[in-house]
Amino acid sequence: MRVAITTPEFLADWGGVGTYAALLVKNLPEEFEIDVITLKPSKKIDNVSYREAFERATIHIIGSANDTFIYNSLFQLNLMRKIRSLQNEQRFDILHANHAQMPDLLLKFFRIGIPSVTTIHTTLKSQMMGTSSSRLRLNEMERSEKMTALFSPALLAAERMYVERCENLIFVSHYIQKLFEASFGKPERFKVIHNGIDTNLFRPRDEKECYNYFPMLEGRENILLFIGRMLALKGLDVLIDSFARIIQEIDAHLVLAGAGNFEPWKKRLLRKNIPESKYTFLGRVPYYKIPFLYPLASVFTLPSYSESFPLTILEAMSCGIPVVATDVGGIPEMIENGVNGFLIKPGDPTALAERISQILLCKEKTMELARKGRVRAVTEFSAKRMANETAEMYKRVIEVAK
Repeated sequence: MRVAITTPEFLADWGGVGTYAALLVKNLPEEFEIDVITLKPSKKIDNVSYREAFERATIHIIGSANDTFIYNSLFQLNLMRKIRSLQNEQRFDILHANHAQMPDLLLKFFRIGIPSVTTIHTTLKSQMMGTSSSRLRLNEMERSEKMTALFSPALLAAERMYVERCENLIFVSHYIQKLFEASFGKPERFKVIHNGIDTNLFRPRDEKECYNYFPMLEGRENILLFIGRMLALKGLDVLIDSFARIIQEIDAHLVLAGAGNFEPWKKRLLRKNIPESKYTFLGRVPYYKIPFLYPLASVFTLPSYSESFPLTILEAMSCGIPVVATDVGGIPEMIENGVNGFLIKPGDPTALAERISQILLCKEKTMELARKGRVRAVTEFSAKRMANETAEMYKRVIEVAK
């Protein structure tokens, strides 16, 4: 069987979809021949952790992009122009796309004779609700959030046209399934397949080994870690406000890693009288280094206003790091409050500060959360499990299409 995975983003460039695609390629059963149709990324992306993904797949570069908003439309146009010649050369049995980017949007209006599966990672409505909940002004938002807000009517209309033409869907969480059905109705064929991660790559590690990758963090105590894009919907306002409270009582250090404009958040740190010596902004960290960043943290936090099923929480759990996150989206499907992590309501810096402080001050509780988090990540959320379930979906769709 030959599957074509259409994804403007392959590898961890702008967001989690690229990671999802690479892990899927790496872990699909050997019976599948895999083609990845993608764009040349805006920056050189490391492939150290993805050699197996590249070896498994034939990569087709159909353009390039340097922007997190317009790259989707460029990809849609190029895919429409080149899909027939690619199909004549490779004879795909099935096409796999990710709804977040709608890469095959234009193909939905033409009959190309290839069965397709679409993974629904989130919806535009969910993203916009999360951004608006942050109460940030438009000029404080990251570029992609600004563009989504400005063009929301057209984007929502395009999304509806797209999903109405998607017959076979994979949802990354039960939350996304319910949210989708509330907006668009129940799809003809679907399956919930939770995201998975490489639990061998993301594992507890010796701190000395990790300092080789992040020497600037050596000697820092009580590291509070955030990994993600510098987006309003990620709850960075709440994180900064809570950190200002934490350091009044505890000697802690905030580490932020991820792409995007840090300036609005740096200004907020300044307004909260948080000295530069108390935080480190790493910017975009190459993916192969990320497994060595988590083990340096005392706690990982994701105080988002909206999420679908974030890989970063699974990665932290798999590394044996306790997690404090918000009770939104699909997060409760991976964290049981007080058992393998803590959940708080979004927009509550007091609750976030209290839970983080509890972890920093109670080492026994920390060890128990970490142990149970690692066990759950390994047993329930491996990339191999995700890929095997996806392969079964492929076979089902191909059989129905015969």
